[in-house]
Amino acid sequence: MKPLDPRLLREAGAARWFIAGVVALATLGVLSTLVIAWQLTRFVTSVFVSHIAPAEVIDALIWVASAGLVKAGALWLQEVWAARAACASRAELRGKYFAAILKLDVAGRTVEDSTAARHTLANRGLDSLDAYFAKYLPQLVFTALVTPIFVLVIWNVDWLSGVILVATMPLIPLFMVMIGWATRTVQQRQLNSLTRLSQHFIEVLRGLTTLKIFRREWAQVETLAKVGEEYRKRTMKVLSVSFLSGFALELAASLSVALIAVSIGFRLMDGSIALSTGLFILLLAPEAYLPLRMVGANFHAAAEGVQASGAVLDAIAAANHVGTVQADAVGGLEIPQPGKLTVLVGPSGSGKSTQLRRWRATLEPHEVAWMPQQTNLFSATVLTNIVGASDSKIGSFDPVKLERAMRLSALDDLDFDSEVGESGAAISGGQRQRIALARAVYRALARRSRFVLLDEPISSIDASRAQIVVEGLRALAREGFAVCAVSHQDLLAEAADLVIEIGKP
Repeated sequence: MKPLDPRLLREAGAARWFIAGVVALATLGVLSTLVIAWQLTRFVTSVFVSHIAPAEVIDALIWVASAGLVKAGALWLQEVWAARAACASRAELRGKYFAAILKLDVAGRTVEDSTAARHTLANRGLDSLDAYFAKYLPQLVFTALVTPIFVLVIWNVDWLSGVILVATMPLIPLFMVMIGWATRTVQQRQLNSLTRLSQHFIEVLRGLTTLKIFRREWAQVETLAKVGEEYRKRTMKVLSVSFLSGFALELAASLSVALIAVSIGFRLMDGSIALSTGLFILLLAPEAYLPLRMVGANFHAAAEGVQASGAVLDAIAAANHVGTVQADAVGGLEIPQPGKLTVLVGPSGSGKSTQLRRWRATLEPHEVAWMPQQTNLFSATVLTNIVGASDSKIGSFDPVKLERAMRLSALDDLDFDSEVGESGAAISGGQRQRIALARAVYRALARRSRFVLLDEPISSIDASRAQIVVEGLRALAREGFAVCAVSHQDLLAEAADLVIEIGKP
């Protein structure tokens, strides 16, 4: 796991301005810390060494209070920015991740990650970026800026304390690396366990009807409980490693500060160092170790977000690569221009559907109305399956365009309120196909998607209804849409303005 993946800054614009803000706040914070340490040293030495009345150096305490308020305000502002940056970055990454999944699938690639893994990454994984932005990322930037400044200041004030600081400070990153190896392993196991739990739960839901028919639904309860117990153990393992790592980092930092304190104490006794110098260094030494200590502690709190964001960024990078490759892979077969009905014909396995998916991969999602060969329907009404669940609930669909989509698809034997069933179980294969066609046509009409890509739109439709569909597609093309269809039926090929034979030299 990288401490800061540069792809995150490239893909999430909110992360860039957030880091810029953290740099400014870190500079303000280190100046406030130096002012607090110096003014406290001045007040203590003036009162207890020079025997000056406290009222005469009251301005030192005013400086301390003012610097403390500035530092507190910087920390508060950092928390506010972190929350907003995390929210904006989550939304941006989630949108790009969904687009990447769509592009990887439509490009014909074999996607190894399961539905459960995608669901976990898009929800729980990206939600865990809150800890990454709110704690780990600002602390990482703060450490990179503040720690060298404190080391230089302490070295200039007392070189011996600077030597001890430089010699002991690498122990904390060393412990962080060693603990990070163990954390990466247990974190990956926890994520895998959660994925298995999600995948099994999804599979049970998909096959719940079959399980109830054979009265085997309760047999899955024990399996789910077993997988859930495994996930609980993995989670407790992650927590135990995090607590132990925090203890190790605290111990290393405490011993390092103690070495500096002992050295200053002996030199104060023999008079080789002034009290003001020793006190100033003792006030700054914990602040020099604190950023490194907090990076290690916050890394474990944000480990899940780092792991999930890495997987999401990998998917986005793969999709970007696929888009570039597939745009070149069209090989001179240009996407038909609007205003024509184009039909791709050829023997089975010649690559007709692949060519259609390649065209889709090179277009923006809002430009395409898509009907795949394998139709996905939901356990809802016909209306919901055509216009979508949200639009059907609030009634925000266009009834005129919906009526035309129904007519064009020859969907005359089903009402809007007819139940489709899970995966179209309550209707016939031809009805499933016509609902999917109506969905694509409605999208084209409602969103003005210029390209209508249909994979086998009339393969399961009877001859009379197929004729209605073909005439409707020709009318749609004359209105300025680019209607491209894959078909083995002569009826559609004979009505086409352009026929492309796939698989022939």
